[in-house]
Amino acid sequence: MKKIYTFHLAIWLYIFFMHFGQTTFSFMGLNVFLAWLPIVFAQLFMQLRSSWRWIFVPLWLLFFPNVPYLMTDLFHLASLRIYQPGGHFLMDTNGWWSYLLLVLPIVLMVFIGMAQVFKLFSAIKLQLVQKFGSLLILSILSSIAVYIGRFDRIHSIELLVHPLSVFKLLVGNWDVGKLQFVLMFSILQMGIWGLIYFLQQDQQEE
Repeated sequence: MKKIYTFHLAIWLYIFFMHFGQTTFSFMGLNVFLAWLPIVFAQLFMQLRSSWRWIFVPLWLLFFPNVPYLMTDLFHLASLRIYQPGGHFLMDTNGWWSYLLLVLPIVLMVFIGMAQVFKLFSAIKLQLVQKFGSLLILSILSSIAVYIGRFDRIHSIELLVHPLSVFKLLVGNWDVGKLQFVLMFSILQMGIWGLIYFLQQDQQEE
């Protein structure tokens, strides 16, 4: 339990620091907060014993795409001036601190948020085949959500405010580029889940 509290405290310290104390990548405070929400919803579902806990499953599904969405924030590294043409790097301390503040939360939140999916599926009592099918569907839905978040600039909360408009973007407006992005990002997520699964299996065998 102490580990859980430490994790949540660290997340909130990061959010406040990025929002109030940073100019470079200050947007990461909001992005990490949105990725933190599905982790909380999943924990509440798994910890509560009341039938009311099922309300957290659709909330988790609604906000879960914010977890893999963080991986697209890695492209903001291009704005740092620590890399020079020709493969040379500059010892710019501020730039490398910004690198740390961008990369570390992305790696941690993506790994924790995606690893938690296995615990959630086990709590729902899904079988192995059902887990695989659910992961496949979840990866596709998340990839579509990431696409409309990045390219159509649709925020997660807009699904609650303008559900019909967001639904039209989810099911429509398809072209070859969107199809390829959804395919590639789904493969990326399935690859990460595959890595997490095999790491968990190795740990159990030990």
